[in-house]
Amino acid sequence: MKDKKRSRQLIAVMIAGILAVVLAFVLRDENIAQANHSMRAEQSIVNQRIVGMYEKPVPIVKVFYQEKLLGAVYDVTILDKAKEIAYNTNYHDYFANSDIKYNEDIYLYEEKTYMEYENKDDEIMNYLIDNDLFSVEAYQINIGDKDVIYVRSNEEFKNALRTFVMSFIDEETFLKLERNETIPPLSEYGEKDMNIYIEETIKSTKVVASSKEIFKSEPEIIRYLAYGRDPQLEYYTVQHLDTIQGIASKHNLSAEQLVIINDDIRSENQALKEGSQLNITYYNPVITIVVERDRLVQETILQPQTEYVNDPSIAAGNVVVAQEGWDGSKDVLYREVYVNGVITSYKQVSSTVTKEAQKKIIHIGAGSIYIDTGDKSFTFPVENPVVICDYYCYAGHSGIDIQNRYNHYSPLYAPESGVITGNGWWWDMGWYYIIDHGNGIIVRYLHMRIQGPLPVGTQVTKGQYIGEVGMTGQADCPHVHVDVRINGVRVDPCSIFPC
Repeated sequence: MKDKKRSRQLIAVMIAGILAVVLAFVLRDENIAQANHSMRAEQSIVNQRIVGMYEKPVPIVKVFYQEKLLGAVYDVTILDKAKEIAYNTNYHDYFANSDIKYNEDIYLYEEKTYMEYENKDDEIMNYLIDNDLFSVEAYQINIGDKDVIYVRSNEEFKNALRTFVMSFIDEETFLKLERNETIPPLSEYGEKDMNIYIEETIKSTKVVASSKEIFKSEPEIIRYLAYGRDPQLEYYTVQHLDTIQGIASKHNLSAEQLVIINDDIRSENQALKEGSQLNITYYNPVITIVVERDRLVQETILQPQTEYVNDPSIAAGNVVVAQEGWDGSKDVLYREVYVNGVITSYKQVSSTVTKEAQKKIIHIGAGSIYIDTGDKSFTFPVENPVVICDYYCYAGHSGIDIQNRYNHYSPLYAPESGVITGNGWWWDMGWYYIIDHGNGIIVRYLHMRIQGPLPVGTQVTKGQYIGEVGMTGQADCPHVHVDVRINGVRVDPCSIFPC
């Protein structure tokens, strides 16, 4: 009886053991299914399944990217290996000896789990590397409220900013301002930079950033300062006899601006190599650079109209010069304000007469008619003149192009007395005048805004209003083109104008 009872107990224990094993497998499969469902609910970026259960919890590291689960890692050294590979691949050349970190979108969470995840360590590592999900120490530069950029070092940004700013100002003045030295006033004819400043407040903060966001050289920073992000630059191929002044004039730039945007050009008078490429893109700096510049010039004071006096003591047909006449002069100091290389305002600071003008007085015999055709003294046909393209500006240029420095669509004045012999329109000249100034001097004035008001045959006097500067015909910008023939031979206008 006892043997039968023990046999029944043994059979019961065996059955219970078999049921326990079966139940364990059933529960295991249910736990795995629930775990995989949980994993899918976490939306793992790397497709990683749960393949089993551990009897005891094991440590893992979950990697999250932008708050989404990238995957679970067993071998945490794989994360250091990923940084090492990324450093050697993307960072070594530009960030040597820098400490590479995961960027702010990556979050690591350590935990212990009973779940056995499919091993995707290599796939997770490659995802991190391929998407460059790393950061390196850098500096965040806030340019006012306009933009934020990242640079490798404060020193590199300062050097780039300094180089860029110096392209707008005379180096000697810049160095004195850097040393907080006083800039002496302008004492001779010409121009002198007096001050420079940047309107925006620039702040620097030490941060970590992705290599893709960081400017990696001074030239990169300079180009950004000049054109902003992703500029589309336009280039020009230098032709035979091209000059800096001529190329600038053809592309609505000043010679000074062309020098600023081309690293290979050091001076407005530099000779150019045929076939070389020049950047002709009008720049739009991210920062606002303001330069205050003084300009001291000598301006003409026109002599008053000649006075004719009937003198009965002089025989008819004869004349006597009772008093010689001449133009006077004055020294005028202007303060000009340039914003990013373009003049935006000016004011006259002082004016000193250096030579008084004197009226010419002529006594004429009874019944005489006198027209003064004596020696000529040409002034420029606009106030505040600047020659933007001279006789040698580019091949085939037959004259000089003149602008009013402060008002491009300015009044046009007769630079000397004479008679209008042409007033009309031509396709390349636009509205034009031709004036015979006497002594064999014939001058054309081209690209006027509208037709001149004075008809052919009108006698004009020096300084008389004759029309308005424009850009009609084949003109790229508002100016008056002046060309000169003397006794039928074309000459450089600067041979008679005070260039």
